[in-house]
Parts: sequence; C-alpha cells; structure tokens
Amino acid sequence: MGRGLVTRFINSVNKLINTKLKLALLAAVLAVAIFLLYRSQTYQEKVSTFGRYHGYSEARYDGFQCASDYLTLADGTRLAYDLILPSKHGVPASEPLPVLFKYTPYLRTFTIFDKDGKNIIAGLFTLDWKETAMLRLRYWLSGQGRLMGPLFRTRWLENLVKHGYAVIVVERPGTGASFGVMDPSFDVGAKEADEILNWIASRPWCDGNIGMFGDSMQAMIQFAAASAGNRRLKALFPTSSPMDLYGAVSYPGGVYNKAFGAFFAWSVTFLESVITPVDSDKDGALLAEARKERTRLLAGTVSRATERCPYRDCITEGGKNLWQDRAALYPLIDRINQSGIPVYMTNGWYDIFTCDMFFWHNNLTTPKRLIVRPLDHSGVEKSQFDLDFGAEAHRWFDRWLKGIDNGIMDEPSIHYYVMGAPGKQAWQTSSQWPVKNVKVTQLFLGRGATGSIGSINDGSLTAESPADADVFDAYTVDYTTTTGKKSRWSSVNWPRDYPDMQTNDKKALTYTSSPLEKDVEVTGHPVAHLWLTTDASDLDAFVYLEEVDGNGNSTYITEGNLRASHRKLSQAPFNNMGLPFHSHYQSDLTPIRAGEPAELIFSLLPTSYRFHKGSRIRITITFADADNFETPVIDPRPNVRLLRDKDRPSFVQLPIVH
Repeated sequence: MGRGLVTRFINSVNKLINTKLKLALLAAVLAVAIFLLYRSQTYQEKVSTFGRYHGYSEARYDGFQCASDYLTLADGTRLAYDLILPSKHGVPASEPLPVLFKYTPYLRTFTIFDKDGKNIIAGLFTLDWKETAMLRLRYWLSGQGRLMGPLFRTRWLENLVKHGYAVIVVERPGTGASFGVMDPSFDVGAKEADEILNWIASRPWCDGNIGMFGDSMQAMIQFAAASAGNRRLKALFPTSSPMDLYGAVSYPGGVYNKAFGAFFAWSVTFLESVITPVDSDKDGALLAEARKERTRLLAGTVSRATERCPYRDCITEGGKNLWQDRAALYPLIDRINQSGIPVYMTNGWYDIFTCDMFFWHNNLTTPKRLIVRPLDHSGVEKSQFDLDFGAEAHRWFDRWLKGIDNGIMDEPSIHYYVMGAPGKQAWQTSSQWPVKNVKVTQLFLGRGATGSIGSINDGSLTAESPADADVFDAYTVDYTTTTGKKSRWSSVNWPRDYPDMQTNDKKALTYTSSPLEKDVEVTGHPVAHLWLTTDASDLDAFVYLEEVDGNGNSTYITEGNLRASHRKLSQAPFNNMGLPFHSHYQSDLTPIRAGEPAELIFSLLPTSYRFHKGSRIRITITFADADNFETPVIDPRPNVRLLRDKDRPSFVQLPIVH
C-alpha cells in the first residue's frame, strides 16, 4: 500500500512536471510567434522619418550581379564602368529599373590584393586587425575577394539594390581604367555627364529615372551635371561639395593649405596602384594602353599649378582664370536652379567644406534638403552612431526616382546635429539658415589673468566692451604653433584626431571666459574682428574656438584664418549670408604699413556646439599652423600687438541660441 501511494505520488509529480514543461514550451513558442508577428507587422508598417525608413517599397531581390565594361563618348574616349543589377535566386533583373549613377575620379573598384596576395590598400584606410583579418578571409573564400567594388565601399547601396535599383559607377577620363585625359573644368565635366546620362537612359535596364550620388569631387560633378539640365536626371545626393575650391580648401583665408595639398598629391599617385581592369581585359592590355595614352593630370602637376596661383584672379599660361573659370561651381548656380533638379546635401561640422554646403542651401531654389553631421570628411557618407545614412538615401531616391510620396518633402529642410547635447536633443531642425532663435553676441578680448592657462597673456573673454585707451597684448610670432597632423584638413580618408589644445594654447594668445553658469549653445558662423599692428610685411592670423573643461583640457571646436594682406572686404558673387567676403585678388592686396593699425574681419567655419555649465569658452590666436598651412617664416620673428582698447576693440561674434 505504501509503495502504491509513493508510485501514484511520483506519477502525479511527473504529470505535473510534464504539464508545466509543456506549458513553458507552449509559452515560449507563443512568445516567439508574437515577436515574429510583431516584427512582421512593424516592417509592414510604413515608417518614414529622419534616419528611419521601411514599408514604402519591397525588397524584391536577394542579391546582385556586377559586370564591368567600356562605354564610348562621342569624341571616341572610352570610359570604364561597373554595372550592378539586382538579382533573385541568381537571376539578374530583366525589367527596367531606376538607376543610381556615380561619376568618379576615385576608381569604380579598388584592387585590394595584388597578384602575390599582398594587401595594397592598407595605406589608404585605417584598418584595425579585425578589418584586416576580415579582408583576408574574404580574399580566401570569395572569387571577388581581391576587389572592393561599389557596394562594398558604399554599404547602404546594397539595400537599395535589393529594393530594385541598378547602380552604375563610371571612371572619369584619365582615371582608373578609362582612356583620355581628365579636364577639371566643370563645364567640360557637365558635358561628359550629360552624354553619359543619355547613354544610361538608352539601356534596357534603365527606366529613364536616374539619380546621382557621391562625395567630394563626386559631389561637385553632380552639381555640374545638373547645370546641363538633362531631363533624365531626377535627383542629386551630393555629400560635401565646395562652391569654390580656392577659398574652401586650397587657400582658406588666402593661405596655402599644405596638409590637403600633400594628401591630394599622395592619394592621386596611390590610386594609380589599385586600378582594376574591366572584365574583358583579362591580361590588362587595355589598362596599359589607357595609361600610355594619357598625358596624365597627375597630382604633382596640379599641386604645382595651385601653388603657382596664390590669388583668385590668377591667369594661367593658357589665358584662363584657374580658380574662377575651372575650379568654381558658383557660376553654374543659375543653370542648376533652372534645371529644377532636387538636391539632398550632406556635410559634417569637421568637414573641409563645412561652410560651402550652407552656401549651397541658401543659393538653391530647387527642392532641397541638408544634413549636417558631427563628422569629418572621412565618415560623413557612412551610417555611423548619429544616423542611418542609408535610410535617408533610400527615402530621397524613392521619392524622386520612384515617385513614392513618403513625406520627406514635408519636413524642415535642414537637420543639424548639436555636438555636446544629450542624445535626444542632439538632432535639431530648421527651415532656414542661420536658424531663427540665434542672437549674435559680441565677446571682447580683454585683460587677464584668468588662471586658466599659462599662455603668453592669459587674457579674458568678456561681454563688457573695453573702456581704456592704448591697450594691447604683445606677441612674438611662434612658427611652431599647430593644430596637429590629424586635423580636419587631412582627415579625408582617416578620422581627425585633435590633441588637447592647451599645448598649443600655451604658445599663443588666449582669451578665456569665466566658468559658464549654464549651458551655452553656439550654432552658426562665428566672426572674428581683430585689430593689430606689426613690424612684419604680412601675417597669417589663425583664430580657434575651444571649450575648456574643469581640468584645463581644451577641446577644438572650429577655426578661421586670414592673411592680413588679403583683408580687403568685397562683394560675394553669390548669397553668402552676409558673412565677410574677401576677393583674394592680387589687385586687391592691402599691404600692412609698419606701426599702423589694421583690422582683420573674417568668419570661422560654422559649428553647432553646446558648451557645458562649469566649462569655459576660449578664443586662441596664433599666426601659424605649422602642420597644415604654408606660412612664410620671417627672420627675425615678427612682433605683433593685438589691440583691444575702446577705439579699436578686438572681439568675436558668437551666434548663441536663446
């Protein structure tokens, strides 16, 4: 009897356990089903907001196929291209599709590994050991592992291909596997792009709707292409483009940018080593022929030309104005506006073309959008911590190439990131630039000491205008001052890495505020007004905006500079929002007269930055940036007096958000 009770008890327990187990398993299955149902419904739901997009079109393809070949321009020049078509179960799409077109001097495809298996792109990118290992594994496992094609280089493109877009990347004349010689004139580039657009539109895989994308020179050529007014070109997606190469990057403030010049010279030569022949060129004979044919516009030639033309009115041996006739896009503004082609621009607060993209926004009358990210040139076209960049590309091209009304044009035209703000407050919007809620505030350079830095003067930055006469800070130019070797000017392929600026500040003139009683947001274009006298024939003035924390560490925010002899103010040839504009014409040079006061007025590159309560705002002034700009060294070193009296106050104007 006792055994029977025990047996029945054990059986009851087992049944209970089995029941609970079954219930637990059932609950788990139901939870997974609910999750999958929720996920399915979520992805079926239409979402189109900044940085988020799904449900408006279907990913009908699961892969892609890539082929390369030559197209031929009317003048006989053969241009190499990569064509990517979406595929399903290995079968390429047979119907006409909207096409995304990049016209590039940066190669359509990189050869990563040479014939001996050596990684030859390591010098172009900063690769950690994981990325290096991944490339090596891909090389071993994939037939295409030697190459870095368009979808590998621009990751968000693959999603658009799966959603029914074709992609074509064409190498410009004289670059990559293309024949001919590249003419840098934007008018010439516009004619080439126009002809290619017509060729694309005539292909069976194109439905007649074409959009362009790409950064830097690939962005510039988009604006040039738009000026031709081709009706097949339905939208642009340019990232980081200048209006004027002279003032934006070659000679900011009239001073030669040697950091960018050196990078450009190196990169163009480097790109020659990673060219990929087209598919039919098995032995590389066509590539060799293309290289022999071109009297290549190599970087050394370009660098020498730019260094020989330090003024914006420089005339070349061929009788052309190098900067205005061949290296400026603003003469095309009217034609671009007449085209009506929608433009979605992207830029970074630490980019080399930060200011110019605001110029574009304020000069375009076409449908337009602008993103300003907390990044430099090296990362501004990628999905990163701040934004799913591919979602914005997808929204834009769906709207203009597929006619999908996803609401993107109902949003404010500008999304900008406030650096230093809490996550949910970082992204802000505006329908105009400068933004409405900004008050321009004058902060004067005053006497010290603030005790915040052991600089030459340790001056103060204050809202109180000076009341004294004949007040100045004396300084002997130090040609070793620098913002470092990894500044915005060299962060084209590699990320910027500014040092703690207090090392530089100690060699400079500094003007530092009291600790802030509350957060202060600066959004817009700071402007410097400096009065000085000197015994030098000329000076290069550099002004930096920095944040100083409670430990004295100083963070670079932005900068501006001006060569004193270029200080004459002029009328801008486009809407520059009323910022100080200098012609940089040789005919407008204004020499410094020994001992006579001279006023330098110039803007800093725009920013949006929240200074934190308890920190300080600092303005640092130097007269050289040794690692980035070519300032002539004068011996003995010049003496400077920075004036800050009641008759000649030196100050900065900060656009402070209220």
